[in-house]
Amino acid sequence: MPGLLGLILVNHQLANAISVRAGLARRRLLISAVVLDLAVLGLFKYLDWLLGSSSSVIRWLTGRHVDLGGLGLILPLSISFVTFTILAYVIDVYRGRAPERRLSSVALFITFFPHLVAGPIVRAGELLPQVRHPRPFRTLYLAEAAPQLAGGLLKKALADQLAPAVGLALAHPGQLSSGALAVALVAYTFQLYLDFSGYTDLALGSARLMGFRLPRNFDWPYRSTSMSEFWGRWHMTLSRWLRDYVFFPLGGTRMGERRTTINIMATMMLCGLWHGAGLTYIVWGALQGGALAVHRWWRRRPGRLVMPVLVAWIITFSFVVLVRIFFVSPDLASAFRYLREMFSLQGGIGAEPILVAAVIVGIVGQWPALEGLARRALPPGSGRRWFAVGATFAAGLALLPTGAPDFIYFAF
Repeated sequence: MPGLLGLILVNHQLANAISVRAGLARRRLLISAVVLDLAVLGLFKYLDWLLGSSSSVIRWLTGRHVDLGGLGLILPLSISFVTFTILAYVIDVYRGRAPERRLSSVALFITFFPHLVAGPIVRAGELLPQVRHPRPFRTLYLAEAAPQLAGGLLKKALADQLAPAVGLALAHPGQLSSGALAVALVAYTFQLYLDFSGYTDLALGSARLMGFRLPRNFDWPYRSTSMSEFWGRWHMTLSRWLRDYVFFPLGGTRMGERRTTINIMATMMLCGLWHGAGLTYIVWGALQGGALAVHRWWRRRPGRLVMPVLVAWIITFSFVVLVRIFFVSPDLASAFRYLREMFSLQGGIGAEPILVAAVIVGIVGQWPALEGLARRALPPGSGRRWFAVGATFAAGLALLPTGAPDFIYFAF
């Protein structure tokens, strides 16, 4: 915590200096802040990985065993989310989009506990005005927060119910049939969504109880019919952050198709590296960037074939599921082993019933018609809605295992 407060204080001073300087001096201050924040992130999250990777490369090139060691620093909780929030604040000051300068308000904005640990990544313009003008408690806040809190609790409980079976399949792919491995990977895709969006719902609901509104982070991402649409629905605050603070500064789409493709790839590989220090994350990010670039090329192609919605959804969802293996595997060898076993069409032990049920319910639950039906059946303020909220809370508490594991995105 002292380190976090020190980082906030330094960035606050740099932001204040940026706001009163002009020209080259102003730009140098911005660069200093960005370098400082990225250096802190790199020190804790990537230095040991870089040293270990360098040792492996030297050993491969020379045949000599070289151990560059490492600092063995403990990764601070949520350092990635905190760093991105601070960077966004300083850059917004540079762009004239964050007028608030009081240290107390800025510190509260950055350390506001609902979004501090795992997002959503909040912009200065979204939260600072609310910090400056707090509102007294109103019963409306409870009415809006209760469904989010209940839904978030139930999502987390369901994710934790899936975790043991999914973890067993991922750890021992050679013991399961190809079909079971495919079911387990789809189940992990839903587990990740339930876990992360569950935390987001709890964060939004907690903030709403205190009169604050945080930005939405998920919009039914598994309904997407293209990867561009998927990244407009999944972890939306991260997508916006990467677009505004990485993709656009690199040139966006303004410098020709080849440069646009390079910018997309660089942005998504950075997205992968942000999630973790390892080649698996970089490969995952490169695959995401490649899919976005291909979709952009296809969409701009004259006379292109317009796919039926169902076909486009199947292709998109299948790609999302397949590349998840690089997100969850400890190394590339494990990821390729899992894929090899899954596509080998081998027999073996089948999938556990809980995974099969999760896949069926998860896919069916994406249908937009069900969302519309729920809205009509449970209008805001109705007794039926409050009964549903209470039942959801009770179900979440009943399903939540003792000693539940951390949220998956706490690691980032």
